[in-house]
Amino acid sequence: MTRSDLKEATYIPDKTFPINIFFINKFPLHWHNHMEWIFIKEGEVKVQIDDTFVHLEKGELAFVNPKQLHAAEGLTDQAEIAAIVFNDALLRNTGLDCTERLYLYPYLNNELKLQNFLRKGEVYTNELSRSISCLITEFEKSEVGYELLVKAELFRIFGLIFRYYHQLKEQPPAFSKKSYHLTGLLNFLREHYNQEISIEEAARMVNLSPNHFCKVFKKITGKTLIEYLHLLRINEAEKMLMGSDASITEIAGNVGFSSITYFGRVFKKIKNVPPSVIRKK
Repeated sequence: MTRSDLKEATYIPDKTFPINIFFINKFPLHWHNHMEWIFIKEGEVKVQIDDTFVHLEKGELAFVNPKQLHAAEGLTDQAEIAAIVFNDALLRNTGLDCTERLYLYPYLNNELKLQNFLRKGEVYTNELSRSISCLITEFEKSEVGYELLVKAELFRIFGLIFRYYHQLKEQPPAFSKKSYHLTGLLNFLREHYNQEISIEEAARMVNLSPNHFCKVFKKITGKTLIEYLHLLRINEAEKMLMGSDASITEIAGNVGFSSITYFGRVFKKIKNVPPSVIRKK
């Protein structure tokens, strides 16, 4: 389910209906371009989203935005997670009515931020849990019409989320462990992966000393700053090699490498093959 470079190539069995559900006890740190609901079916689970760690119990939820780092680990033997991974294409309607403009555009354009963790006892959590349980049942049975019912539950879930948005946008409550506020930096790195950034500059962005920043960043991502940047750059380079006619030298420069030799060395270390092999594919 995961790849060692943190970016997951999520298995979606039907690209025309981009959703899949994984029933697991734990999964390592990764990110992808899809949205994801993490639903705790049984037991207690420690969930990480970017730099925040939370213990969730049966019936509680976590929502992962596209490109957010996330991981989960069952804390009890009976712990079970349903990871519902889906693409925003399921929610879009190409502007044929007002719903996309009123609700999805502000979210997809980062004009509003949805709360990552939903606990039991909050008025909307039980309703969301019921809808997610219905979605899972329909997906598992896959009877005639299940696609419509899965989409219906997704729309209901997001309808409830937006209805309670003013409550959801509050700061994370006391149950979450210390957050170092790296989300803004991680988003910056994803958007500006081809730019140089020093440890000192990154540390200033999160108000930490350089030494403390290095320890925190490694704890959150499992990588050093330069290793994380290299992963972002090589992933983008791989897409360019497969999807464009640009030369390998041009692609190396486009993703932030000034030396083609260094680019080749880093690419092979991460992908286990040189860029020329990817280009031939």
